[in-house]
Amino acid sequence: MNAPHHEPTHTAGLPTSIDEVRRNLEASGHYVTVDGRVTEQTAATVIPCPVSRLRRWRMEGKGPRYFQPSKTPWYYLGDILRWISDGEGNA
Repeated sequence: MNAPHHEPTHTAGLPTSIDEVRRNLEASGHYVTVDGRVTEQTAATVIPCPVSRLRRWRMEGKGPRYFQPSKTPWYYLGDILRWISDGEGNA
């Protein structure tokens, strides 16, 4: 017997999936890595907020989780969406 299949729904204006966000970003000219990372400029577009706020949040230890292997900070789409859905995007 097959388990019921539930389609994701929009919740309070949030996208239904990481794939949906990826498609929308790529369609508007933003680069998304194969593993779902985006630059701070793209992260600011998703949140939405100014890039300067993301930089301030990083200095203050706030904002969505990021990964900075060298000079460039990267954000995973899943982390950004989780951070928004947890209500922390209202900081």
